[in-house]
Amino acid sequence: MIMLKKSLEQEFFENAFNLHYERLVVYIYRYCKDWGASENLAQDTFITFWGNLSKVDFDRTPLPFLLMVAKNKTLNYLNREIVKTKHKTHLHNSEMLISSRALECSTLDDVHFREIELIVNKSMSEMAPKTKEFFQLSRYRCKKNDEIAGIMGVSVKTVEYRIMSALRILRKNLKDYFPEYVGENNKEVKNIKANQQ
Repeated sequence: MIMLKKSLEQEFFENAFNLHYERLVVYIYRYCKDWGASENLAQDTFITFWGNLSKVDFDRTPLPFLLMVAKNKTLNYLNREIVKTKHKTHLHNSEMLISSRALECSTLDDVHFREIELIVNKSMSEMAPKTKEFFQLSRYRCKKNDEIAGIMGVSVKTVEYRIMSALRILRKNLKDYFPEYVGENNKEVKNIKANQQ
């Protein structure tokens, strides 16, 4: 039983990492403006997430928890950088201070997390019953597409179609809350990396 729970925790973690890691990096980068530091902070966020898996409800999205941890780690990073760079240019220090204050004033609090969860639940109620079932198997039960295809007796292409349909609804409903999170960030990631070189 313990081994099964550990296996489920690992699958849930890997699924969350694959789904949210790159978007968390982009979210953090908007405040710290350093791609390498953003990647490190996102990795630290997932280390904290791993350490709290025993308390996680697998039937809920891990996004609110991940964002809260990422916000706190980014704030700590910015405050450390402000102290470290106090002897550098006033402009650089001011930029760090502005980023820190902007993040402190962001709406990633418990009330906001509850709102996100309500929107996710509302989005799922908008999904066709089969689409919702496919999405839950993928995101909450950590099943791979071929496993879902076997369970549901359909092709992998059908599974992909259903999950994409679910994600479209979620992106539409979450766009006002996390414009930097929703949708594919590949283009933005490429632009950021190009500017960092």
